[in-house]
Amino acid sequence: MNLQRLLLISIVANLVCLAGLFWVLAERPPSTVPGPAAAPAAPGRPLGQAAPVERVVREVEPFHWSQIEADDYQTYVENLRRIGCPEETIRDLVKQDLDKEYDQRKAEILTKAPARKEFWKTGHPNKLSQPSGATRSQMAQLDQEKNQVLGDLFGREGVAAINRPSPLARARSQAKSGYAMDFIPEETKAELNSLEQEFGSELLRKMAQGASDAQDMAEIRQLRQDRDHSIANILTPEQKMEYDLRKSPTAANMRLQMDGFDPSEDEFRDIFSARKAFDDEYGTVPGSSISPTDAEVRQLAEQEMNNQIRSSLGDDRYQDYMRQTDYEYKSIHKIAERQGLGENISAQVYEMKGSAEELAREIRMNNGLSAEDQQMQLRQIQNETARSIESMLGGQGAVALQGQAGGRNWLNNLGRVNPLPIVKPTFQVITSGGGGGP
Repeated sequence: MNLQRLLLISIVANLVCLAGLFWVLAERPPSTVPGPAAAPAAPGRPLGQAAPVERVVREVEPFHWSQIEADDYQTYVENLRRIGCPEETIRDLVKQDLDKEYDQRKAEILTKAPARKEFWKTGHPNKLSQPSGATRSQMAQLDQEKNQVLGDLFGREGVAAINRPSPLARARSQAKSGYAMDFIPEETKAELNSLEQEFGSELLRKMAQGASDAQDMAEIRQLRQDRDHSIANILTPEQKMEYDLRKSPTAANMRLQMDGFDPSEDEFRDIFSARKAFDDEYGTVPGSSISPTDAEVRQLAEQEMNNQIRSSLGDDRYQDYMRQTDYEYKSIHKIAERQGLGENISAQVYEMKGSAEELAREIRMNNGLSAEDQQMQLRQIQNETARSIESMLGGQGAVALQGQAGGRNWLNNLGRVNPLPIVKPTFQVITSGGGGGP
């Protein structure tokens, strides 16, 4: 074989090998070994230019709620925390789920409860509209069970956060009560509200049992003391004072009775201090009756209270206070207003009343006068007072004043040797200061 033929065979063999190499590289799958690999130049691409990077897209399985749901709440909470769910959101989700479950169980209890058919049974309307005691007990047990579940899951602080009212609920509560209670922690307000409701219900129950006697009054005083002690155990002394200034029966009565006096904050605090001590020891409720001896003791204590108030207010403000808190003055002022007269006329009539009653008292206590002479002088005082009142209030106003309470009033009593007893409405707030919850 000559040299030229050998050279031709070698060239053809090299071309076949090169073609085989290109075929093998084209059919081989991409290498899984990390790191860059040299790629053969494609036709038309300059040798050495890098091939475009291939991107691998992997399809991710979509998230399903079933991945975190569990048969027990502890696992459910742990799953929520594992995916980074905020703690507040976790509490909301669990509470909403528990509320739905326990509300359904309560509905089943109420549905199974026997319907009320005995319409002739007596009792307080609020009590008649409530479920039976056994039904309420079952529902209360469900509330305790639900709170226990929440406590086990989130602890005391978590339960406090769950029970904390929303900003809207707090705003509504404040608007309803009329007084800011920002000096009391939110978690304490619900406890105070429950205590006040329990106190008010118990007091109303005692009052519905007929006229209050000495034993009833002792029980009511004890009830008020128990209320005060319970609140004192919840609040600090400073918080207790501020709370009483807003929510106690004494403060509520003061706001009701001192309408027109317009006290400053310092005056209100001073008057409250004296009246709260008196109410705690001698407070009564409308419709109550006490013995003459107890009435005398109470009158002396009331005088001591008034002296304390006079000392803090000064004489001029004290006289204004006494007028604005006296039922008789309010009656006089109402008539004067109806006649289009100013408050100065009301004050003049009220002052005349005090002078006339003092003269009448002196005549009744004068043992040197016969009954006929006492009667004559008392009638004279009454007639002179009536004429003076007519000159100030006018004829219509004088008739209205003399006819108040069916003639059983101070003006007609001036002419009587034995005055008729006058029962003055107390218009007291007997429960917790009004305005609903803290």
